[in-house]
Amino acid sequence: WPDLFGFAMNKLFVILLLCVPIVTIGRVIFKEGYFRPYYDDRMYIQLENLFNNSQYRQKNPTSIIADEIVFRYAAGAYIRGVDPILINSEHTPLGKYLIGFSYWLFKTDTPLILLSGIAVLAAIWFMSKIIFGNTAFALIPMALFSLEPLFVNQFRVVPLLDIIQLPFILFSLLVFFLETKKIYFWGTMILLGLVAATKSVVPAILLFGCFSLYLFLEKYYKALKTLILMSPIAGGIFALSYLQTFLNGYSLADFIGFQKWILLYQQSKLIMPLSFWRLMLLNEWQAWWGDQSLKIASDWNILWPLLTILPFVFVVLSYFRRFQIHPLIRLLLLWIIIYEAFLSIGAVVTRFLLPLLPILYIVGTYAVREMFFKRKHP
Repeated sequence: WPDLFGFAMNKLFVILLLCVPIVTIGRVIFKEGYFRPYYDDRMYIQLENLFNNSQYRQKNPTSIIADEIVFRYAAGAYIRGVDPILINSEHTPLGKYLIGFSYWLFKTDTPLILLSGIAVLAAIWFMSKIIFGNTAFALIPMALFSLEPLFVNQFRVVPLLDIIQLPFILFSLLVFFLETKKIYFWGTMILLGLVAATKSVVPAILLFGCFSLYLFLEKYYKALKTLILMSPIAGGIFALSYLQTFLNGYSLADFIGFQKWILLYQQSKLIMPLSFWRLMLLNEWQAWWGDQSLKIASDWNILWPLLTILPFVFVVLSYFRRFQIHPLIRLLLLWIIIYEAFLSIGAVVTRFLLPLLPILYIVGTYAVREMFFKRKHP
């Protein structure tokens, strides 16, 4: 009877945790009209007119349009054969091609966003399952992240590229860790190429640096050499997203020069250093336009200060209390350090935190378990 009761409670716990993302996401997607087809030629023409009269085309625009409007128009233009360097060129094109494919298949973008969100939660669960070795416990970080207002808002304001890129980032961390045991990195390089092609090359560069440093610190020197030698595969995957550009007659040198321009454009955001920490700890979001005042982020979470501090506390205490640190946790801690260091050098908006928050939930759950629910290791 005790075993049967424990089994039943475990199953109930699993069901309750699975209900969390179903309820939080379901409250958004099950509203009437969420999957209603709306994208047709007439909508495309309306979006084109909006774009041509906006801040992206006019010095004195008649309208200021949001990112999701730009992505809707760009996605429709790309699937009609427009070169991606001509519209919204500051963002790499794959995410908009995927949105365009969703328009072609469903006449709406919401199925793609839902699939991306499910993939994010699946990646969190897979990583947690490796770390905790327990199906039920692995659901805790996934359930907690599904409650994040920042994550849920990705289903409300659509389509945005961040939620489309995030599964590739998370699965690249997972696949890299698994491939370190096989000493080849085919899956890692494909995923890094997809990360770079979906929205921006910056996360892919940071991930490659994270992976290289992890292999060096773990003294996997042969694997590090293999990682570097296989890196052109990621570059090839990335270049394929610009196939239309090459078909239009641009050379490889033109392509490299254009990517240099994008990086120089992104450098314009490297202002107001350390504003990331004010956002995470105090909910003071630094605007970099107008009067540059501090604002309150509506999708800030009271857990963010704790999640930010907890990994550093855990690392320090591990030296004194001999906590066991799983190898995948070491990789995730390295990603936290690298990504937070990057965010610290410029202005941020809350969407920039999406590649960080799932990892903070996994590491935070692990730290709490090790510090409070497991005995010290001798």
